[in-house]
Amino acid sequence: MSAMIRNRRREAEVEVAAAASAPALRKKSRAAGPSNGLAARFLMLWIAAVVATVSAFVVHLAMRHEVVRLGLEVDAARREQRRLVEDQRLLSIEAASLRHAPRVEAVARGQLQMDVPAPERIVPAEGEARRSRRTAGRVR
Repeated sequence: MSAMIRNRRREAEVEVAAAASAPALRKKSRAAGPSNGLAARFLMLWIAAVVATVSAFVVHLAMRHEVVRLGLEVDAARREQRRLVEDQRLLSIEAASLRHAPRVEAVARGQLQMDVPAPERIVPAEGEARRSRRTAGRVR
């Protein structure tokens, strides 16, 4: 029976302690109200900071990607320019060799079957009229 009495005493002590702490709990819950709003505000600000940081990082990556893409385009354009300059150089050398007098004469004699005219077949043009005329094409 003494165990039963001890148990009842403990239950009574627990009830008294609970009753005594109830006002303290109520005070804590009231005090927790403003800190709860402060925690929510902090959480919102923290989320906004994280979102801003992530968006800034995404923008940075997008700009970095664009810079790399433009760099590759510039590199391709420079390669194309070098190729075109080399083509121009080769074509100018070829044009110069095609204009070379001995080659022109060889083509005229071989393919076109032309020959140097005899002096009696050469008809001089009028002196004044010839000087005032401008030569068509490129003057050498």
